[in-house]
Amino acid sequence: MVVAQYRNLMWDLAVIFAWLSPFVIAMGYYSRHKFHALLKAPLTDEVEHQTHVWEHRVRRWTVLGLLVPGVSILCFVIWLVLSRMSAGAS
Repeated sequence: MVVAQYRNLMWDLAVIFAWLSPFVIAMGYYSRHKFHALLKAPLTDEVEHQTHVWEHRVRRWTVLGLLVPGVSILCFVIWLVLSRMSAGAS
C-alpha cells in the first residue's frame, strides 16, 4: 500500500516537472537574450546595475533549466522501480 502511494507521488512529480521544463528553459532563453541586449546598450549606472542583475538571473535559470528536467527523469525512473516492486509483490 505504501509503495503504491509513493509510486503515485513519483508519477505526479514527474509529470509536474516535465510540464515545468519548457517554462524554465524559455525563461533561461529570455534572461540570456535580455542580458546580451544589456551588454550592447550604452554604459550608464542603471545599465551596469541591470547587467549584474540579469547576469545572476541567467545563471539561476540555466541551473534550473538543467535541474528541472533531470528531476523529472529521476522521478520517472523511481516510478518505474516502484512499479516493478509493486508488481513483484502482487
